[in-house]
Amino acid sequence: MIKEFEGIRPVLDEKTFVADGAKIIGDVTMKEFASIWFNTVVRGDVNRIEIGRYTNIQDNSVIHVADKFPTIIGDFVTVGHNATLHGCTIEEHCLIGMSTTVLNGAVVGKGSIIAAGALVRENQIIPPNSLVVGVPGKVIKTLNEQWDSIHAQALKYKTLWTERYKIMPKAGGERYKGEKII
Repeated sequence: MIKEFEGIRPVLDEKTFVADGAKIIGDVTMKEFASIWFNTVVRGDVNRIEIGRYTNIQDNSVIHVADKFPTIIGDFVTVGHNATLHGCTIEEHCLIGMSTTVLNGAVVGKGSIIAAGALVRENQIIPPNSLVVGVPGKVIKTLNEQWDSIHAQALKYKTLWTERYKIMPKAGGERYKGEKII
């Protein structure tokens, strides 16, 4: 469902995918090859949400905002199943693990991985290329080899919806070149 809120309708690039049961409401922008998977809610009611190119928001996730905090998600980001992103910024090439929560004012630096089940607290700044685990989330390692695998993960989801689900098989753009798609 794509729904207007107070006169503002979501703006989706023509090359995006919204799975059955997903709800996109209000001031939401989705860029080229972004995808929203089954039963996810993206609610831009009291502020805006931006979802970058090739970014995938997986099943049962919630993307919301706060009065003072939009949610900005960069390019080539994978957000795992059942994650909650609320009024935060996720920079490019990040992997947000399943059941992770990122709260108002938090910034996850580019190239970072937030482990499954972690909690990134309000106003917490995660430096680029960090591995974060736990509740509350703590940086336990600086990463330097993850960019290609995060990029490939985002491309897997783009290729999954365009080719395997046959939504837009001739969409163009970057394609996953690995051995197996999901």
